[in-house]
Amino acid sequence: MSEELVGWHDFNVSLVTAAAALLGLLFVALSLHVRTLVAPRNAELRSIARSIFLGYVVPFAVGFLELIPQNLSSLGVELIVLLLVSLIPFVAAARTGLRASGIAFDRRVTVLQYVGGFVVYAITFVGAIVVLAGQPSGLFVFGGLAVVSLLWGVFNTYELIFRVQPLER
Repeated sequence: MSEELVGWHDFNVSLVTAAAALLGLLFVALSLHVRTLVAPRNAELRSIARSIFLGYVVPFAVGFLELIPQNLSSLGVELIVLLLVSLIPFVAAARTGLRASGIAFDRRVTVLQYVGGFVVYAITFVGAIVVLAGQPSGLFVFGGLAVVSLLWGVFNTYELIFRVQPLER
């Protein structure tokens, strides 16, 4: 295992734990409102839920990848593959989200969520390329963005719950 990754061990264990807990809570929240979310008119809300899900799954996967004993270049390849694969469902969700009509909230809020998501992806790809080049500074990009992603997901989960409430009456 690279010396740089050893220093991130405790952080990554915490990251995986926090992401798993938040992912579980998201499933509970979504299951409580499943009838509303599956309604055809609520595609915008499903797209938001999908992006929140990815906001928890990607840091979860990053934490696991960084716990695998390996060198930084190998990790960089894995991170780029993870980002490319996760970008596919994010773009699919964004196609719906960027055409938002503003269900229970101003349309600009939803658009801002997706624009922010694309910015995070762009920065994360740069971090992955830095890690691929064997530079440990890229790990700080992933550490910082993982925390931001989890916090952003908590905010968006909270917002999603309050968007769903008026539709259930």
